Amino acid sequence: MDFPVCPSCRQSVIDDDAVDCPFCGASMKAKPGAKASPKPAAAAPAKGTAAAPKAGAAKPATTKPTLPGDDLPFESELTAGATAIPALPSPTKQRTLKVICPMCDTPGYLPPSAAGKDVRCANAKCVMPVFTAPAEKKEAPPPPPAPPKPSKLPLIGGITLAVVLLFGVGLYFAFFSTGKPKTKELTEEEKQLIAEMAAGGSAKLPTKGTSPANVGPITGQKNPKTKDPNQAAALGASRDELINSVLKQMKDSSLASDRQRSKPFCRQLAAEANAVTGNPGAASEHLDQLVKVGSAVTYYRIIPLLDLFWADFAAGDKKGATTRLNNALSEVPKIPKFGRTRLEIVGRLIAAQVAAGRIPDALNMLSTFQSSESEAQLAARLQIAMDGRVSRLSDAFFILPWEFPQAVAATASLLNRGEMDAAIAWASAQKTDEAKAECLAIWAEHIARTTASKGEVDPNGVIAKALEGLPPSFAARVWARAGCGRVLAKDQEGAAAAVKLALEKLSTVTPPPEPTMPNVKNTQRFARDLPPPDPLIQAAIAATQIAFVQAQSADTVADAEQSLDLALTYIRATAPTFAAAQQRQEETDRMGNTGLQSFLKSELRLKSDDEARTTASNYKRALAEIVRAAEQKLQTETTLLSRLCGAGVGLYHKVWVVVSTRSTADDVNRRENLFATQLPGELIEGLKGTPEEKAILGAWGLRSNQPVPPRPPFIEFNELLKTDVNRAVQFVQTIDNRNSRREDILLRTASLLPTMDNLPLAFQFISKLDDMVIREECYRLAAALGAQNGQADLIWSQISQVPQNTEKTSLCRGLIAGLVSSQKSEAEFPEPSPGS
Repeated sequence: MDFPVCPSCRQSVIDDDAVDCPFCGASMKAKPGAKASPKPAAAAPAKGTAAAPKAGAAKPATTKPTLPGDDLPFESELTAGATAIPALPSPTKQRTLKVICPMCDTPGYLPPSAAGKDVRCANAKCVMPVFTAPAEKKEAPPPPPAPPKPSKLPLIGGITLAVVLLFGVGLYFAFFSTGKPKTKELTEEEKQLIAEMAAGGSAKLPTKGTSPANVGPITGQKNPKTKDPNQAAALGASRDELINSVLKQMKDSSLASDRQRSKPFCRQLAAEANAVTGNPGAASEHLDQLVKVGSAVTYYRIIPLLDLFWADFAAGDKKGATTRLNNALSEVPKIPKFGRTRLEIVGRLIAAQVAAGRIPDALNMLSTFQSSESEAQLAARLQIAMDGRVSRLSDAFFILPWEFPQAVAATASLLNRGEMDAAIAWASAQKTDEAKAECLAIWAEHIARTTASKGEVDPNGVIAKALEGLPPSFAARVWARAGCGRVLAKDQEGAAAAVKLALEKLSTVTPPPEPTMPNVKNTQRFARDLPPPDPLIQAAIAATQIAFVQAQSADTVADAEQSLDLALTYIRATAPTFAAAQQRQEETDRMGNTGLQSFLKSELRLKSDDEARTTASNYKRALAEIVRAAEQKLQTETTLLSRLCGAGVGLYHKVWVVVSTRSTADDVNRRENLFATQLPGELIEGLKGTPEEKAILGAWGLRSNQPVPPRPPFIEFNELLKTDVNRAVQFVQTIDNRNSRREDILLRTASLLPTMDNLPLAFQFISKLDDMVIREECYRLAAALGAQNGQADLIWSQISQVPQNTEKTSLCRGLIAGLVSSQKSEAEFPEPSPGS
């Protein structure tokens, strides 16, 4: 059939009885070319809005509508008024009026003064995004806004949209209209917000002239007041209610597009939180959305999938656990080749594979990703602190850096999750004695702490059995670490039993005498004849660990000093002193190539210049090896002494004796310039007000133009943190971040303050850091420990204070970790010496 045709715009009209054209407004009875009836002026399309298609344009392809929360990239809107107030997907302090788009049913939030005004749907893909916000006690819905100009959409599509719009608006006001519209004008803050949103910027919600970025955390109150109804509802709620509120906040933050560093990262943390709280369905939904918004970073799915693996594994669902693990492993090729994140992921993957009985696969992965660099050390400690349980990030009794940190971290993850058999199987499967000793050490400490009886160290002989076949110096290291477990269990008798076993093992390791620099003739052979350093270093670590355990009691400080001497004896046997090696290197450099060749030709009675050149090259190569070994020896000695400075009463005096005697020795083969290390500064801090302090200052004055040694960075930082947070932040930013030193200090601070009942100071400090990524890490760690210590309400309040959604999500993830932690933070040794 033929439809009536508008005489003005020539569009077909379905309604046979139409008086005016629904497209251009002209009279259907007028003559062709008659002017349309006057209509309110339509607003110009907003910047970035797609223009209406020209006459005759092809009908756009039909696509599946995007549901709210799909997190797909926004497309250009079809229509929008320049004066329409944009709705946000989440409520804020200024936006408490909730509206529902009549076209796509997307919720949005507006300022209360926007009631009755034109608003824009929060869903950027909405087909008809502009509608009128409901007004209080509105008798009838207002007519839909007139199109800005005659629509050129095809006939059936245009009529269908109009009908749906009218129907939707009618339903909305029939069920949700509550009263008369407010006549209050927009405030200046609201006008500023709208202007920033219209300009496409990231709007900051003003709080009486103060940006949330500058709003400090709430301090000094257990239940801080808040105007946010969602926040207020959560404060004082039960554990389950609080968890539900936190999960909802994480979902809202994941959906938000403003103040968002990374939506995929938010999805990752939200999936983790749902996985550990028993919501696998919600976790899977977040993982699906992660793929949509983060196609380039799908390896973010690995840790949430591992959390789901552990949930299925604990429930006995082997099939489900296997599927989760396989899905996680499928993302391994996408893991970055560099950075600390890859190492944290790998350490957790290894633990899951071991639990699933895939030890050979775990060993292969370890060989591919293993690193002993500083970032790997920090990654391992973070894994130990957060995977399976929540504990303080501390390296107090890790005497020297691990050679196999990811293997150790995997062992700790298994222990934290109660997988004792898997942990010992993994430790025993290591391919080298050193890797085995490092894993067994942390395992033995756990066994001794949790299962041994008072006065004992090895329940049922399980530790002794595990050490069968291990060289004595490695076994001694394991026994010494077991002694740490008994110290943590507050059992000095048990600790003494462990020390006795460790010393028995060390008694079979006889250190060779400290070598001296060889003469010219023996230099080349000497580099090859130096004793293998690994057994001696392992023995030194064991002796230092023994001294550490003994120093925890005033009754055994004298024994600790003897153990320290033993440790130094082992270390000094590895190479000549650095002072002697450096002196020989300087003499060689002064000769130059020609002078060295002449000297060697004469000294060694060489027959030709060619032979002299070859000998000189070999000599310099051998000398360089000796210098490197000597330098490593000095660094190890310094680290051992530094670790023991803060280990217990009395050892500061012993360390000063070592520094003084070795630095002033007449024989260069017994002299080490320990005054050039951080040790003098550490000793000054530990010996304040004692005669030794004056002696150190006097000796320092003879060697330096400075009045006092440089203060250890951690000491100065701690004092600033107590008095001036801003200066503390400025100070820590000046610390060289080589070896991840700055990140280490920041994360240790974030974990230490909450365990000292100073969570508000932790939040105040973290909020002022410049690096957003490290802020997120610190927030998560601090929130986890704070929640575990019963400060969930303070953390929940802090969530409303931070401006970035990734930071909100990180705080939420830490809060969840603390709430679901199965055990309180275990006892810790004191913090290590500040300069270590």
